[in-house]
Amino acid sequence: MEAGKVMGAWIFNALLAAAGVFVGGLVTTRAVVGLIEDNAPPQIEVRDRILAHHASRGLVYPPEPRLKRALDVTGALIGLVVTLPLWVVIACLIWLEEPGPILFTKNAVGKGGVTFRQFKFRSMTYEAERHTGPVASPANDPRTLRCGRWLRRWHLDELPELINVLAGTMSLVGPRPLRAVLVDRYLEELPEFADRHTVRPGIACIAQIQQYHISPADRLRKDRVYLRRMSVGFDIWLLWHAVVTTVRGSRPEAESDMTETVPPTPGPGKRISC
Repeated sequence: MEAGKVMGAWIFNALLAAAGVFVGGLVTTRAVVGLIEDNAPPQIEVRDRILAHHASRGLVYPPEPRLKRALDVTGALIGLVVTLPLWVVIACLIWLEEPGPILFTKNAVGKGGVTFRQFKFRSMTYEAERHTGPVASPANDPRTLRCGRWLRRWHLDELPELINVLAGTMSLVGPRPLRAVLVDRYLEELPEFADRHTVRPGIACIAQIQQYHISPADRLRKDRVYLRRMSVGFDIWLLWHAVVTTVRGSRPEAESDMTETVPPTPGPGKRISC
């Protein structure tokens, strides 16, 4: 009995000491580089070009389905409460592998071509684009942290996007937001790419469920399917499929009920990731 108490006390003290070291490390990190890495903020000229592209398209913004915002807020709050313990574990894994920022902001394009800060858990090495500049992350990217591969595999790096949903810059379901520097390039080659920005971007979407790496033209084609079928019921259906896809760890390519209604859109064939 005494031995058990001693062992329990030793384990408790060890955990307490480890927690102290971790918290101290976070405080130091916050003071030196900050807890959020603001990755490659777009230049004002880039943001202005994106807005000009959208203004020139004469876009028609579809009305948001009734109760969609209520679904977003309710789902985001439940998601935050349920996954909160995971946030602590993920923060520890990231910092222990590479001390530095825990969160990562992707300067993405949202509704109307407006740039916003999309929050994610950092899954790559700190300042991964220092020597390359803004680039799309390819499959098996060597810059990805070991824990980052696990986070991406289970889409856990996207949990902080629930904050964006509560803030109203994102929805639970909608076209996936892409980085401003990449959208700027795609709009030059495929002006109709702006059509996907007529609704708030989402955490889950058809393209994300079916494929990870996809060309801008194919992404636009799938997003147009969502725009045509957008409803609370369809959102719930896509959320369910997103959960199943994540748990299963594979994406069913080209499901007919999500692709057959829209013809392929001509455009560049360069593949990009969700």
